[in-house]
Amino acid sequence: MGEDSHYSVLGVSKDATAEEIKKAYVSLVKQFHPDRAGNDEAKKEEYNERLLKIMAAYEVLSNAEERKSYDADLAAEAAGASAPSGPRGRKMSGMAKKSGDIETDYPISLSLAAYGKGKIPMKVAGEHVAVKVYPGVRRYRVEGYGIPVDGKPRGDLYVNLKIIPEENWEMDEATNNLIHKMSIPKKIAENGGQLPLDLLFKKTIKITVPAGIKTGDRFAPPEGKGLGVMSPKKRGNIIIEADVVEKKGLFGFLRR
Repeated sequence: MGEDSHYSVLGVSKDATAEEIKKAYVSLVKQFHPDRAGNDEAKKEEYNERLLKIMAAYEVLSNAEERKSYDADLAAEAAGASAPSGPRGRKMSGMAKKSGDIETDYPISLSLAAYGKGKIPMKVAGEHVAVKVYPGVRRYRVEGYGIPVDGKPRGDLYVNLKIIPEENWEMDEATNNLIHKMSIPKKIAENGGQLPLDLLFKKTIKITVPAGIKTGDRFAPPEGKGLGVMSPKKRGNIIIEADVVEKKGLFGFLRR
């Protein structure tokens, strides 16, 4: 198994369980999150590349069918046969096409993907370029930032934004809703009430929890209306997925 195999990227064995793979993935995403690089641009670029490989590896290994196919490819390679090894994640330097266009992936936070904010500076094929991010838009074309081919003008740059996982949050691309898994005390779940919710853009609101909520239930608090993906075409809402817990013990440990 090569050093760049999906298993090696996640630091797990080929026999790792789905739970072990997810645990390694979550840990690595936290370890190599670009925010941890601070103002060190070289380190941030390194973390971005590493993160793309981590995300690509997990995308394959977290899917039972894709993992089975990938394992078969690895076995064929080990036996000396030529076999595709599946997606391994594009490098930040980009992949050039015959047309002179460059295709590249770039990791961004869920907050940035949902709400947009100015321009993202990135380095592609040795050049610095800034891409303005709009809420809900995942693919961008930057004219003239590809490479010249056969004496023709430079092609274009295509950037695919890859969302960095955010703990207890996910985006529903079909509805533009943001889904948040939230711990709800048993008493409030039974009787209803209000709880604080920290939004992705560093603001806290109070949401209304309806009575009779159980673990796994989803509801749309009125306070979260329009606070999902702020796309001008289709604005989403905040959806809460309940995880009902009960406080027990002297130190208030939570029990599900």
